[in-house]
Amino acid sequence: MIETEENTWQYFEELKDILPRISPRWWKRDFKHHVDKFIEDRLIEKEFVVVVPCENEDGEEQDPTDIHRLRRLVAGAVQEWELVQQPKHAAGCAKLDGALVWQGRGYVSPILYAISVPNRLSSVNLRKFRQLYGW
Repeated sequence: MIETEENTWQYFEELKDILPRISPRWWKRDFKHHVDKFIEDRLIEKEFVVVVPCENEDGEEQDPTDIHRLRRLVAGAVQEWELVQQPKHAAGCAKLDGALVWQGRGYVSPILYAISVPNRLSSVNLRKFRQLYGW
């Protein structure tokens, strides 16, 4: 799971490095397209995991952490898009604070949401996330 997240994080870092050079004016729109495509692919993969919960394509038993891995990948992609929209210092602070999904602390489960942030805003954001991505 860690290797997959590192590869995905590296993919988005390379995109953030290359796209502004190729099209300085429209790179954020292109980056959003890549993020949406990545999320769409993960949702298709999720359907495969949910439909065939016992075995993967090699005939081996599926690990129950596959859904969790997919959730982390989607959350990381969404977070990358949000960081692109922020000023550079905000993204830098998020990296320094270790608040990125790729660093292991940025992913927030519904249980942690209920415990750590008791206000209604967190449940609204969680509900919105579930509506957008079906989780």
